[in-house]
Amino acid sequence: MAKKPAKKAKKIAKPAKKAPKGKVVAAPVAKAKVSTKPRNTSTLSYTQSEFVENVRAFCGLNKRSEAKQLVEDIATFVMDSLKRGYKIPLMGLGKLYVRETKARTGRNPATGETIHIPRRKRVRFTAAKALKERVL
Repeated sequence: MAKKPAKKAKKIAKPAKKAPKGKVVAAPVAKAKVSTKPRNTSTLSYTQSEFVENVRAFCGLNKRSEAKQLVEDIATFVMDSLKRGYKIPLMGLGKLYVRETKARTGRNPATGETIHIPRRKRVRFTAAKALKERVL
């Protein structure tokens, strides 16, 4: 007697990978599309806490501590780069750079006497065309 051909084996779906013991895997957080309104409506400026919360929402991070660390790391990077004299492009926003002003003479408006203003370094920002078109 001839043997019947063997049936094709069914593909079994592999179970999802489990997180290693002791680690909790958090569900991804939906990203925010719009920034929240600042609480201080007289100056229309964010507090540091509000800024960190907006960064957390926009980046889809689970914890405020992650967002705070991200903001602190970026600030440290920007300060270190500017101190070394590098220009920093901020995509879609513009450029940050350090510029040295010349020494000059000025006048004290209260007394009228002339004073010497020494040269110094200043941080400057040049807005990108896209930022100007959307904001101004």
